[in-house]
Amino acid sequence: MDERVIPWQPTVIAGPKQALLVTPETAEMMIQKAKRPLLVIGPLINDSPAQTLSTKIAEKWDIPMVSTGDAFKSLSEADVQSRAYGLVEIVNLLKDPDWEGLKGDGQHDLVLFVGVLYYMGSQGLSTLKHFAPHIKTLTICRFFHSNADASFPNMNEGEWLKYLEKLAK
Repeated sequence: MDERVIPWQPTVIAGPKQALLVTPETAEMMIQKAKRPLLVIGPLINDSPAQTLSTKIAEKWDIPMVSTGDAFKSLSEADVQSRAYGLVEIVNLLKDPDWEGLKGDGQHDLVLFVGVLYYMGSQGLSTLKHFAPHIKTLTICRFFHSNADASFPNMNEGEWLKYLEKLAK
Protein backbone atom coordinates (compact mmCIF):
# COMPACT_ATOMS: atom_id res chain seq x y z
CA MET A 1 0.00 0.00 0.00
CA ASP A 2 1.34 3.43 -0.94
CA GLU A 3 1.80 5.61 2.16
CA ARG A 4 2.61 8.88 0.35
CA VAL A 5 0.97 12.00 1.71
CA ILE A 6 -0.76 13.98 -1.00
CA PRO A 7 -1.26 17.67 -0.13
CA TRP A 8 -4.74 19.10 -0.29
CA GLN A 9 -5.32 20.82 -3.62
CA PRO A 10 -8.74 22.46 -3.79
CA THR A 11 -8.59 22.98 -7.54
CA VAL A 12 -8.00 19.27 -8.07
CA ILE A 13 -10.82 18.02 -5.84
CA ALA A 14 -13.37 20.64 -6.91
CA GLY A 15 -15.03 18.23 -9.32
CA PRO A 16 -14.70 16.73 -12.75
CA LYS A 17 -15.23 19.99 -14.65
CA GLN A 18 -12.24 22.23 -13.97
CA ALA A 19 -11.75 25.80 -15.11
CA LEU A 20 -9.56 26.40 -18.09
CA LEU A 21 -6.60 28.68 -17.37
CA VAL A 22 -6.79 31.55 -19.83
CA THR A 23 -4.64 34.36 -21.11
CA PRO A 24 -6.02 37.76 -22.12
CA GLU A 25 -5.99 36.59 -25.74
CA THR A 26 -8.15 33.55 -24.96
CA ALA A 27 -10.48 35.68 -22.83
CA GLU A 28 -10.78 38.08 -25.76
CA MET A 29 -11.80 35.23 -28.06
CA MET A 30 -14.48 34.16 -25.57
CA ILE A 31 -15.85 37.71 -25.45
CA GLN A 32 -15.83 38.02 -29.25
CA LYS A 33 -17.77 34.77 -29.56
CA ALA A 34 -20.42 35.80 -27.01
CA LYS A 35 -23.66 37.34 -28.26
CA ARG A 36 -24.80 38.84 -24.95
CA PRO A 37 -21.97 39.04 -22.40
CA LEU A 38 -22.35 40.54 -18.91
CA LEU A 39 -19.69 41.92 -16.56
CA VAL A 40 -20.21 41.50 -12.81
CA ILE A 41 -18.01 43.85 -10.78
CA GLY A 42 -17.42 43.30 -7.08
CA PRO A 43 -16.14 45.59 -4.33
CA LEU A 44 -12.54 44.31 -4.27
CA ILE A 45 -11.55 46.64 -7.09
CA ASN A 46 -13.13 49.84 -5.76
CA ASP A 47 -11.03 52.95 -6.44
CA SER A 48 -8.16 50.99 -7.97
CA PRO A 49 -6.59 50.83 -11.43
CA ALA A 50 -8.43 47.52 -11.91
CA GLN A 51 -11.76 49.37 -11.67
CA THR A 52 -10.77 51.73 -14.45
CA LEU A 53 -9.49 48.86 -16.60
CA SER A 54 -12.64 46.82 -16.00
CA THR A 55 -14.83 49.70 -17.14
CA LYS A 56 -12.62 50.14 -20.23
CA ILE A 57 -13.12 46.44 -21.01
CA ALA A 58 -16.89 46.89 -20.71
CA GLU A 59 -16.80 49.98 -22.95
CA LYS A 60 -14.57 48.34 -25.56
CA TRP A 61 -16.83 45.30 -25.93
CA ASP A 62 -20.13 47.10 -25.17
CA ILE A 63 -20.80 44.85 -22.18
CA PRO A 64 -23.46 45.86 -19.66
CA MET A 65 -22.21 45.98 -16.07
CA VAL A 66 -23.67 44.80 -12.80
CA SER A 67 -22.11 46.10 -9.59
CA THR A 68 -22.34 44.12 -6.38
CA GLY A 69 -21.66 45.08 -2.79
CA ASP A 70 -20.57 48.69 -2.48
CA ALA A 71 -19.08 48.71 -6.00
CA PHE A 72 -22.14 50.62 -7.24
CA LYS A 73 -21.23 53.66 -5.13
CA SER A 74 -17.62 53.61 -6.29
CA LEU A 75 -18.62 53.28 -9.95
CA SER A 76 -21.27 56.01 -9.65
CA GLU A 77 -18.71 58.41 -8.18
CA ALA A 78 -16.52 57.67 -11.22
CA ASP A 79 -19.51 58.42 -13.53
CA VAL A 80 -19.71 54.82 -14.72
CA GLN A 81 -23.12 53.33 -15.58
CA SER A 82 -23.92 50.02 -13.91
CA ARG A 83 -26.92 48.26 -12.42
CA ALA A 84 -26.82 47.44 -8.71
CA TYR A 85 -27.64 43.85 -7.76
CA GLY A 86 -26.61 41.63 -4.91
CA LEU A 87 -24.34 38.80 -6.03
CA VAL A 88 -26.86 36.15 -4.96
CA GLU A 89 -29.63 38.05 -6.75
CA ILE A 90 -27.80 38.29 -10.07
CA VAL A 91 -26.75 34.62 -9.89
CA ASN A 92 -30.38 33.61 -9.30
CA LEU A 93 -31.48 35.68 -12.30
CA LEU A 94 -28.76 34.16 -14.47
CA LYS A 95 -29.88 30.61 -13.57
CA ASP A 96 -33.31 31.36 -14.97
CA PRO A 97 -33.23 30.57 -18.71
CA ASP A 98 -36.37 32.71 -19.21
CA TRP A 99 -34.81 35.89 -17.78
CA GLU A 100 -34.48 38.48 -20.52
CA GLY A 101 -31.16 39.90 -19.32
CA LEU A 102 -30.24 43.45 -18.35
CA LYS A 103 -31.16 44.96 -21.69
CA GLY A 104 -34.25 42.83 -22.20
CA ASP A 105 -32.89 41.23 -25.37
CA GLY A 106 -32.37 37.70 -24.02
CA GLN A 107 -30.44 35.75 -21.44
CA HIS A 108 -26.71 36.40 -21.24
CA ASP A 109 -24.46 33.71 -22.69
CA LEU A 110 -21.16 34.74 -21.09
CA VAL A 111 -20.69 36.24 -17.64
CA LEU A 112 -17.38 37.81 -16.63
CA PHE A 113 -16.61 38.26 -12.94
CA VAL A 114 -14.03 40.66 -11.53
CA GLY A 115 -13.40 41.88 -7.99
CA VAL A 116 -15.96 39.68 -6.25
CA LEU A 117 -15.18 38.32 -2.80
CA TYR A 118 -13.58 34.93 -3.41
CA TYR A 119 -15.83 32.85 -1.21
CA MET A 120 -18.98 34.49 -2.62
CA GLY A 121 -17.75 34.22 -6.20
CA SER A 122 -16.86 30.57 -5.73
CA GLN A 123 -20.37 29.74 -4.52
CA GLY A 124 -22.02 31.79 -7.27
CA LEU A 125 -19.85 30.17 -9.94
CA SER A 126 -20.62 26.72 -8.53
CA THR A 127 -24.34 27.50 -8.73
CA LEU A 128 -24.04 28.61 -12.35
CA LYS A 129 -21.88 25.60 -13.22
CA HIS A 130 -24.48 23.17 -11.92
CA PHE A 131 -27.78 24.96 -12.58
CA ALA A 132 -27.15 27.20 -15.61
CA PRO A 133 -25.57 25.10 -18.37
CA HIS A 134 -26.74 27.74 -20.89
CA ILE A 135 -24.14 30.22 -19.55
CA LYS A 136 -20.35 30.25 -19.82
CA THR A 137 -18.40 31.93 -17.00
CA LEU A 138 -15.06 33.72 -17.15
CA THR A 139 -13.26 35.20 -14.16
CA ILE A 140 -10.76 37.97 -14.79
CA CYS A 141 -9.81 38.23 -11.12
CA ARG A 142 -6.34 37.98 -9.57
CA PHE A 143 -7.11 34.52 -8.30
CA PHE A 144 -7.98 31.29 -10.07
CA HIS A 145 -11.62 30.21 -9.67
CA SER A 146 -11.98 26.46 -10.21
CA ASN A 147 -15.78 26.68 -10.53
CA ALA A 148 -15.64 28.98 -13.56
CA ASP A 149 -15.51 27.69 -17.11
CA ALA A 150 -12.38 29.78 -17.65
CA SER A 151 -10.24 31.82 -15.28
CA PHE A 152 -7.10 33.87 -15.08
CA PRO A 153 -4.41 32.08 -13.05
CA ASN A 154 -3.26 33.17 -9.58
CA MET A 155 -0.93 36.15 -9.99
CA ASN A 156 0.40 39.21 -8.23
CA GLU A 157 -1.28 42.57 -8.69
CA GLY A 158 1.21 43.87 -11.26
CA GLU A 159 0.79 40.85 -13.54
CA TRP A 160 -2.98 41.00 -13.14
CA LEU A 161 -3.13 44.67 -14.16
CA LYS A 162 -1.07 43.81 -17.27
CA TYR A 163 -3.60 41.08 -18.12
CA LEU A 164 -6.48 43.55 -17.73
CA GLU A 165 -4.64 46.18 -19.82
CA LYS A 166 -4.23 43.67 -22.66
CA LEU A 167 -7.93 42.86 -22.50
CA ALA A 168 -8.86 46.57 -22.46
CA LYS A 169 -6.76 47.49 -25.53
